Amino acid sequence: VSTQSTGSSGINAEYGKDKAGEYEEEYLSILSTISNGSDAEKRLCASFIPRFFKSFPNHQEAAFNAQLDLCEEEEAVIRREAIKGLPDLCKADPKLVARMSSVLSQLLPIEGHLDQTIVKHCLVQLLKQDTNAAVTGIVNQIVSGDASVQGPAKKFFLERLADSDKYIPSLQSDEKLKTFIIDQLDHISRGVTYEEFTELMQVAGGIDRRKTVKSLSKLLEMDRPFDPTNVDQLERFAMILPVVLKHHTKTNNTSAILKYYGSILPVFTQIESEEHKIMLLQGLAETVQCSITEEDAALCLDGIYALLLTYLPENPPTEDEIEDPPSLNFSALECLLYALNRTASQVPTFLKEESRMTEVSPKLSFVLRCCTCFAKRLKGSSIGDDTSDKVKLKTKAYKTCNNTKELVRGLTSTPLTYKSDTNFSWKVDLTNVTNRLFTPLVSDTKREPRSKPPPLSPTTKRRRPSDSSSQRRAQQVYAPPQGRYSGNISGANGKEEGKRDRKRY
Repeated sequence: VSTQSTGSSGINAEYGKDKAGEYEEEYLSILSTISNGSDAEKRLCASFIPRFFKSFPNHQEAAFNAQLDLCEEEEAVIRREAIKGLPDLCKADPKLVARMSSVLSQLLPIEGHLDQTIVKHCLVQLLKQDTNAAVTGIVNQIVSGDASVQGPAKKFFLERLADSDKYIPSLQSDEKLKTFIIDQLDHISRGVTYEEFTELMQVAGGIDRRKTVKSLSKLLEMDRPFDPTNVDQLERFAMILPVVLKHHTKTNNTSAILKYYGSILPVFTQIESEEHKIMLLQGLAETVQCSITEEDAALCLDGIYALLLTYLPENPPTEDEIEDPPSLNFSALECLLYALNRTASQVPTFLKEESRMTEVSPKLSFVLRCCTCFAKRLKGSSIGDDTSDKVKLKTKAYKTCNNTKELVRGLTSTPLTYKSDTNFSWKVDLTNVTNRLFTPLVSDTKREPRSKPPPLSPTTKRRRPSDSSSQRRAQQVYAPPQGRYSGNISGANGKEEGKRDRKRY
């Protein structure tokens, strides 16, 4: 590239970086070359702008924009050279890191594997230079960027956090940085799907479980009064709670969640969506599965018992009348019966009150008979060519019914026994389920009885076996050899009776 066209050769060769600031006119000519220069000149500008960026602070904004223009060039060589130079601008002015990481995030959807690799490498450089500023720029694009940018930016961010030892080495030792990253993940989590939210919190839990649980508890917004008609609040609570419990250990205290459920259960029947109801009940069952105290159980035990009664038949028929069992919501019963088992075990006197036992025992006994009847019908109703989805649905239904039966059995026994270890039906792995479980219990077609031979009359003669069959049954007696060689055989006691003939034949 000629010195006359750009002036850059003179800056570089004669004075280097130290005195480059004296050549302001030549530097401006470099910036102007971008709009009308040749490909070779533009490529040279892509490397010279970052090199002398620090020497001309009054023209940094113009130089910044000029470098970005080169990043959009159709010629791949120019474009890649310009992208590689972006982190150098931040080295000259660290205040640009957040802005530059936002720009590079917008370049993540760029076509071409090599171009994407260069962009990601540049972002990693910024993460190592100033993690907080770089994360701010990336998260900005994830939250408010174009739809085409949000996905690639989120993927890049989570992948680098998952391998933070390599890309963000200071994360494990810097508590303030951990808190900042988890707060940013919480910021991203608003407005995402359940699967995306789970992935985000899994990454956050890998950074710091304790901080993640504390942050997730804030997202539940339990300081806000529960409104059963607010669909957004219902969906948010039902989506976040399983993730919160997933990061809890069985020794974590869940008093705040149980206290909030104490305000949900009295107005539970006002929730319209059956799906939301089941999600909340499943969350309740998983919450009480953690370690609870007598004080924790007392927060929601009355509400659990009252809600359970609404799912039980009011006037259960006697055992003789159970020909066609009524429709019961086994999914809700499984959750509520488990919650009752766990909480009542902490308050043993609750179910021993005579009024409660008189009220609930006949209903539970009826549910137990219904479970047995329903399980038999379900297990014996399958056909061999059922589709995979139908088999999975039947397997889940069978597991739900069986869990309900086991939970009721303890509450109807004498003395009362509380079941606290249950494999929930909604957590059963149905990936490799087969139809072998559902084989008909009783064949539809009865076997015909084996025909008996007609009775024998006095004059009827029994059929004698033929001579051939008699010969087959006859024993064959071994006959010792006789004749020429028999004299050489030893006696019964193993003693030799005569000398063997030593003649060779």
